[in-house]
Amino acid sequence: MEDLKKNSAPIPDTAEAMRQKYGKIYRVGISVPDDDETEKELAYYFKRPSIPVYDRFVKTMSKIGISKASKTFLLDSVVDEDKDRLVADMEECPGISITIGNRLGELLGLGNDVNLKKL
Repeated sequence: MEDLKKNSAPIPDTAEAMRQKYGKIYRVGISVPDDDETEKELAYYFKRPSIPVYDRFVKTMSKIGISKASKTFLLDSVVDEDKDRLVADMEECPGISITIGNRLGELLGLGNDVNLKKL
């Protein structure tokens, strides 16, 4: 039970307090296999990244790679209240940085689904 409390997202009252502190926030959750039969649910709150954060993400992705870029993007965007937990979870499950980074990017308009027609 203690592990569940450690890895769960803040309670709604805390989310409202974060909204007051950061403005628009996003909750991104992921299920990670714990073993063959169980999964653990992880969720974090992120604030809206600034333009320099996006620029750094693109620059890092093109020069160093998606894993490092996603980790930096998440650490720049996560709310202070979830930062330590996110760092610990990324050390335990390194792939979550890419998965969560992709989802957060989609929520903010960094999707792959773009249609272009020559007229």
